[in-house]
Amino acid sequence: MPHSDLHVTCITTGRADYSLMRWPMHEIADRDDMRLSIVAGGGHLAASQGATISEIMQDGFQVDETVEMYLDSISATGPAIGAGLATMGIAQALARLTPDWVMLLGDRFEVLGAATAAAVHRIPICHLCGGDVTEDAYDDAFRHAITKLSHLHCTSTQNAASNVLQMGEEPWRVVHTGSPGLDALHKIPQLSRAEVFTALGLPDRTSTFLITLHPTTLKKDFGQSELHALLAALDEHPDAQLVFTGVNADTGGAIFDAIVQSFAAQRPNAIFKKSLGQTLYFNAVRQMQMVIGNSSSGLYEVPSLSVPTINIGDRQKGRLRATSVFDCNGTKDEILAAINAASAFLETDIVNPFGDGHSAIRIVDALQTVSRDRTPQELLTKRFCSLR
Repeated sequence: MPHSDLHVTCITTGRADYSLMRWPMHEIADRDDMRLSIVAGGGHLAASQGATISEIMQDGFQVDETVEMYLDSISATGPAIGAGLATMGIAQALARLTPDWVMLLGDRFEVLGAATAAAVHRIPICHLCGGDVTEDAYDDAFRHAITKLSHLHCTSTQNAASNVLQMGEEPWRVVHTGSPGLDALHKIPQLSRAEVFTALGLPDRTSTFLITLHPTTLKKDFGQSELHALLAALDEHPDAQLVFTGVNADTGGAIFDAIVQSFAAQRPNAIFKKSLGQTLYFNAVRQMQMVIGNSSSGLYEVPSLSVPTINIGDRQKGRLRATSVFDCNGTKDEILAAINAASAFLETDIVNPFGDGHSAIRIVDALQTVSRDRTPQELLTKRFCSLR
């Protein structure tokens, strides 16, 4: 490729960030004057997380570098060790790739390690989905730290853009693009209802729930009390089919997965899938009566499919909500009340505050524009803008 091509390295450490970064990655790869390279690590390489690197390659991408990371989801020291290994391994990968930009998404400890590696290499960072707020997980602090290490901010909402500006970032660095996760709803192949239930290995029933409850990392028990309350509430709905998906590589995650797998094994109309993959996941959501848990997807993408979300506890506290999101505390009675409310939900004209599904082109346009209008030194030299 000519030297004038803008070389962007996208770093992805698991299914959660890849499901949103996938579409900006395609947009970069499709442009004649840009070059994409990919560093994959963390959950993409771990069998316990579904070894989802295969999904990246199935999407037609070449993975240029892989980085092993320690993903002990039981020990409280695991995230710190994982962040350290991410910093070291990604620093070595970037030294070989020598990109013009690094693109990162979100809020995980490994991503903070990646941002640190890029910053010390003096490579500008394009950060996706900064400025969001999730008060009851340490991801919140990681996300804000990544913001301060980054040089271009593509935010999911105008509120998030305002939060980034409040952190002292220069206005020209902040672009409200919407969440790229919504792009998937327009671009992935649509499966029929029959194809979805066949793929899940379940009979076609109206009363089918999709459930993902992640650990709440700032709580002493990581939210296990919420998990047990949820399972007790689901026991009150013995006729409902249950599709559980696995959790991220968070502290306490292995314990959560083991509890859920044991529960599903004792119930004939319940299944556990570590990862559905993006195509089956979103097609499955379309056919669900409701989505239950505390995943960001329940707030980001699910409202655009006119499916109600039950959001349990405070893991997503601070994010904007569509009218299809029913918040409840992590008690059995409140979860049962939310299930009843979601069962009666009929609204289809839902306004999703996270965008319109055309974010990837805005993100890549912003990247090209700022690269054209600013010198490398201007990009790297950050000035704190006080609101006073």
